[in-house]
Amino acid sequence: TGRPHSGAAFPPRMGLPRRAGDPAELRKSLKPLLEKRRRARINESLSQLKGLILPLLGRESSRYSKLEKADILEMTVRFLQELPASSGP
Repeated sequence: TGRPHSGAAFPPRMGLPRRAGDPAELRKSLKPLLEKRRRARINESLSQLKGLILPLLGRESSRYSKLEKADILEMTVRFLQELPASSGP
């Protein structure tokens, strides 16, 4: 047969891009990527928070390089709780 091969005979699971994929399948395949991005955002924010809170507490960052995430959050909460309440206008 002299017809060019269109690729339509391949099953969708062979790694070929889908044109109109099932939304549930798309969500399922994107979930790990979205979760990875979410974790990266959380970790970056915790790193920034650590860099902000340690100097405010008068602590040297180099001595606290291995703080757990919970420690950073607890230190920040305690610091914020100890701030004097701002008086209204």
